Amino acid sequence: MPTNETLTTYDAMTTLDIRAKFDVTKWPSEVEKYLEKTEKPLHRAILKNYLRHLLLEISGYWDQIIVPELTIGHPVYRVGEFGAVQVLEGKAEVEEFYRTTYEAGVNVMGARTMNMCVEDFGVTTEAYWTHVVPGRFLEDHDIEADPHAHYLMSYNIFQVFAYTTDALLIGERIYVDAASYSYEKLAPEDVVTPEQAREQLAPLLARATLD
Repeated sequence: MPTNETLTTYDAMTTLDIRAKFDVTKWPSEVEKYLEKTEKPLHRAILKNYLRHLLLEISGYWDQIIVPELTIGHPVYRVGEFGAVQVLEGKAEVEEFYRTTYEAGVNVMGARTMNMCVEDFGVTTEAYWTHVVPGRFLEDHDIEADPHAHYLMSYNIFQVFAYTTDALLIGERIYVDAASYSYEKLAPEDVVTPEQAREQLAPLLARATLD
């Protein structure tokens, strides 16, 4: 993993200050800290929505994300990776996206480090992103993966989460740097399963309310 710690900068994608071991609680904990120092009411409302959304997604509660409390009735997602863009329109298509991610066992994920900002339009992040994935998930990737093992699949990602003026999610625009993929085979004791992620994130989800 390339690093450049000789520069004085706040750019997370330059310094790449990343813990050696994946911690599923790190990213939402960082969002909590960002929320604590955010003062504008609209920005706080957006971040509360964003935080609850991400915790539900990683915890596997895919059917609780596209709900009236969090998301408009007809969300639109644009997901770009490997030179193609998948456009998802409406509750059914977006929910299917989250459901299949959960059923494939690849919902354990998070930003290892990221640049993040919130404005009236929503949340923008650029991150070094990681999924914990079973080897069988990597059959169409250009690696020889052990189907019985788990891997850290990492890459650079740029995301825009758009919100209404009353802090409901309109949709996501997600673009992955296809040249940045890397894979690390995990020892069994370092695997974070979906069940473990749900348990570890439960305290954060309990306090991630919209009020």
